[in-house]
Amino acid sequence: MQTPADPPPANARAARLKLALERELRPDEIVVWHGWQLGRLDPRSFMIYVFAVPWTAFSVMWTLVAAAAVSSTGIEGAGLIGWAFPLFGLPFIAIGLGMLAAPFWPAIQQGRVLYVVTDSRVLKLSLGRALTVTTIPADRIGLAERREHRDGTGTLTLAVKIGKDIDGDRQTENFVIGLVADVMGAQAAVSRIGATGMAAPGAKSPRRGSA
Repeated sequence: MQTPADPPPANARAARLKLALERELRPDEIVVWHGWQLGRLDPRSFMIYVFAVPWTAFSVMWTLVAAAAVSSTGIEGAGLIGWAFPLFGLPFIAIGLGMLAAPFWPAIQQGRVLYVVTDSRVLKLSLGRALTVTTIPADRIGLAERREHRDGTGTLTLAVKIGKDIDGDRQTENFVIGLVADVMGAQAAVSRIGATGMAAPGAKSPRRGSA
């Protein structure tokens, strides 16, 4: 099954994920739906800048002022304890830079994340420094919440575990599909297998290798 969001065939990362999917599927397993995570930026994610910009600015200012103060005393006068003050600000700068880069993470992940719904489970294959495969069996899939945009793209949140934490409070573990091009198709595929773990009779489903 091809979707509008499929990366070009020349994309080496996408090719590696497709090969990983071939290896992951069982001989009798059928792919009901698949979709690539889109690289679209969400304007709402830039709201983090309200906090990230002052955090990073203050961290940089603190580190520079502390370094200037230590430098003015000379290396011998400062000692290791003196240099600990400016070095203390480096982790906070790193956190700030991470928050500033967070809204661009979807673009970085484009062509690196593949979601697959088979006749018995839901998979997420992601390629970073190493290949990571997350599998959710059909019998663990609970309530689904679809967030869809006008163009049909969106996210699908699946409740896969409901329990209680150490304080006895209700706790839900979710598995998120998206942002993908055909989110309604993803929900339809999940609905087919959610109750019984089997595709609906007569459903036209591509076999392995169709991604």
